[in-house]
Amino acid sequence: MIVDQIGNNFLNFRFPEKEGFTYGFNLYALVNNTDVMIIDAGFRTQAKMVYNDIVSKGLKLTHVLMTHFHPDHVNGLVALPEDITVLGSPEYHKTLRKRIAQTVTPVSFSKGFKFGEFDLSFTAAPGHSPCSILIDINGQHLHVGDNIMSRYDGKAILPWVEYHELANHIASLEMLKAMNRDRVLLAHGPALLNSRDINKAIENRLSYLRTVIKTSGKCTYEEAISECSCEYEGEEFFEQLKRD
Repeated sequence: MIVDQIGNNFLNFRFPEKEGFTYGFNLYALVNNTDVMIIDAGFRTQAKMVYNDIVSKGLKLTHVLMTHFHPDHVNGLVALPEDITVLGSPEYHKTLRKRIAQTVTPVSFSKGFKFGEFDLSFTAAPGHSPCSILIDINGQHLHVGDNIMSRYDGKAILPWVEYHELANHIASLEMLKAMNRDRVLLAHGPALLNSRDINKAIENRLSYLRTVIKTSGKCTYEEAISECSCEYEGEEFFEQLKRD
């Protein structure tokens, strides 16, 4: 685990890729006096390491804010106290399959949420998951969850999406591009810190997804990525998509 400070009271707990695993993980932490909110929970081992680090600093974990409820984001909740507040999309029940001790509190897409010096607002971004959300942090950082994924060496990771969610994923990426942000945080991979790299990452994913939907999934992997200007990890995600 590597801990970076990316802003005042704003930490990034990084877990680089392990051998044989496609992606690493980011868990972000917002600090409000002695209270801490983390964004996503990762797997059990990662959540426990982050929790132990927080406690060792004399702080208390009070909130977990979920970008979505896929297992690699939610499983870590089992290693965290039962009385923490878990925040997430009102659509969380469409994805959450694991029994957790905590109660999920739905976020509001109109009112946002205040945590110390952090003003958080939320936008529904279904596709990768029905419960995916974008998290705006003080108008400076936009956490996009798994809408964009990469390895820590910067190599792009192919979008993971079920076939029936293709149109939603495309719409969410088009919405993200229209936001024209210049600083986005990823659950997997390093932050993108300029609009050119962000737009390129979005366009490559849109090209892939549009080809798949245009061909009704009857394309080869090579055909699906033929218009993309990057190489991808995660070809198995394409095979899974075609099976779905």
